[in-house]
Formats: sequence, C-alpha cells, structure tokens
Amino acid sequence: MLFSFELLAREGAARAGVFQTVHGPLETPIYAPVGTQATVKALTPQQLQEVGAALVLANTYHLYLRPGDALIAEMGGLHAFMAWQGPMLTDSGGFQVFSLAGQGDKLSLRQIDADGVTFRSHLNGSRHRFTPEKVMEIEQNLGADIAMVLDECAVPDDYTYQRDFALPRTHAWAERCKVAHTRQDQALFGIVQGGIFPDLREASARHLVDIGFPGYAIGGLSVGESKSEMLDTLDVTVPLLPEDKPRYLMGVGTPEDLVEGVARGIDIFDCVLPTRVARNGQALVRTGKLNMRNAQFAEDPAPIDATCGCYTCATFSRAYIRHLVMAKEMLSATLLSIHNLYTMLSLIRDIRTAILETRFADFRAAFWEARVDAGSTRAVQDLSCR
Repeated sequence: MLFSFELLAREGAARAGVFQTVHGPLETPIYAPVGTQATVKALTPQQLQEVGAALVLANTYHLYLRPGDALIAEMGGLHAFMAWQGPMLTDSGGFQVFSLAGQGDKLSLRQIDADGVTFRSHLNGSRHRFTPEKVMEIEQNLGADIAMVLDECAVPDDYTYQRDFALPRTHAWAERCKVAHTRQDQALFGIVQGGIFPDLREASARHLVDIGFPGYAIGGLSVGESKSEMLDTLDVTVPLLPEDKPRYLMGVGTPEDLVEGVARGIDIFDCVLPTRVARNGQALVRTGKLNMRNAQFAEDPAPIDATCGCYTCATFSRAYIRHLVMAKEMLSATLLSIHNLYTMLSLIRDIRTAILETRFADFRAAFWEARVDAGSTRAVQDLSCR
C-alpha cells in the first residue's frame, strides 16, 4: 500500500500519527507552508528544509494558468520542477476559481453549472473551463503526493444556496473525481463542505465517507465566518470522519488555530499567513505578533524572539530586521519568513510531542495563559490565511 495512516497516540480528540506517502512519512499533526506558484515566497527549498518543513502545498489554479500543468509534467512533475523532494499537496483550484465571484458576477469572471465552472484568468482575461475530470488531469500532471477533489467553496452563511446547489455539486464532483483519478502514487482527498450549518456539514461528511477516500479535508472555513463559528463547525464535523484517515483543515493556520484545531482532531494545516505577514514586516511569536516597523525596535539589540531557534533569531537583531523592513530590502522578507515558518513549525512539533507524552491539555492551557499574559487574546485576523 502506497498510502497509510497510523495513529500513535491520542489525548482527548487530539491525535499524533504518521501518514505514509511516496515521498516520505508525514508526522502528524503537521503544518504545510504554502508554495502557491511552486515556490514558498522568498525561500529556497534548502531553507524550507532547514526550518523544518516536511509538506509543501502548491496551487492548481495558478500553476494551470502559469506555466501550465503540461509543461510541469514534461519537466518531471512538481517535485523535480521546484527541486523539492519531500511530500507535496495540491489543492483543486476550487477556492481560487470561486473567489473570482468577489466583484463578481458583474465582471463575468466565472459561471458555475452542474457540470463544472467556466472562468476567466485573473492574468489576461482568457476563458477556461474546470470540470472534475479536467482538474484530475491537471493534478495528476502536477504529481503531488496528495491531491484534492474539485468542490464548491460557497458563502458560508447562505443556507439555501449551500443546501440546494453547493453541496449537491460538491458531492457529485467528488464522485466524478474519484472515477477520473487513476494515479496510484497520489492520494485523493475528499472535501467536506456545508458552510456553518451543522446539518449540512453532517450530510456532507457522511456522503464523502460513503464515497471513500484515503483522507478527508474540511473546506469552506476561514472565508468570512467568525472564529467561534469555525470552531463550532469543527466540533460538529470532525467526529464524523474516520479515525483511521488523516483530517486536513484547509487554509487555516494561525498559532491559536493550530492548538484549537488539534484539540478537535485535525491532523494537517496549511496557511499563507507566515510568509504573507513577513512581506509586510510582521514577525509571529507564540503570544501574538510584532510589527517590525515600530520605532521601538530601531535600536533593539535583542533577537525577534529569544526563545526561538531559527537562523534569523540566532544571527540578527530586531534593529537590523527593522532596518531591512524600512529600507524595503528583499532580505527582510526572507529573514522574517524563516522566523515565522520556524515559529509555526516548531509549535506544531511541540504540540505533537505533547500528545505523545500525554500532556497536551497542559500544553494547551499554558499556550493560552501565555497569550493572555502578553495581552494577545485575539487571533491574528488582519491578513487572511487564504
């Protein structure tokens, strides 16, 4: 068997396990840096390895448009193309396509029907068509270890639309994706949808489990709902998913999301947050974030975080980082991305260790106590994880 999931320890709903892939094992819970265009912005693959990354996500929509999935296949697939030899995951492009309705329908950027979705490229306005079969062709050309079915990521609080349109399409497309997907060295995950509505989430989870996939994702969150609504949705959805399959929370991943997601049984996370805020001069720490543009850091000789083991914190001062940010030097994005990803990846490793040692409840309590003491009780919400 090319793919298998083994549970090693459990504390409450929190789980520690290993998901075997063709390109190596994934120790869960795990956090995946996002490499939208076959690159995690500002970092080389070697730097990704050095910060502890094991799984990288790439974006089907963007790579289909540029440089094209056929070219990537000719170049040996994503692993060879971007020189990353560890496990990879590709989303289906569904979120990007459906987000084109933002302004929308006025611009006729996309039209959806029961068979698929027609959309216009955000690059040049060219017209394209995604069906479940087309998306499977693209993802199999890209060749990531984990691929996602095509789903409809709809407005989370529109019950009627979710019930009458989005869910039937998502379920029918999942079935078609499974039939069209033939690549044996790639695990195809189903995606549970249903907005913030418990009955729809339950119906979706049960339908996807009946179809049968080697792993299950929870989609349609971190798209405008409140944090409490997201957590309530996880409380309803996760217990309905198989114990012996990995569970992936798509596009969600602040430090508190990792702690609370794991507490509810999530195994895999991804988010653009660490590198996106790095390019805006922000440093993540477990108790919140630091805006390195602030004048208070201009003469500060301390590292960003004295408890951090990353290259940035071992080598550079806050004063130097602030100088790079203010001077708009490219190195600032690299050094802050190294630090931010190390912060997230070390956090998820510490969470895993706590589960293995049956002390996750204490770890979770200490995490929140430190944030309260630091005056950071709210989530990082100013920049979307998408």
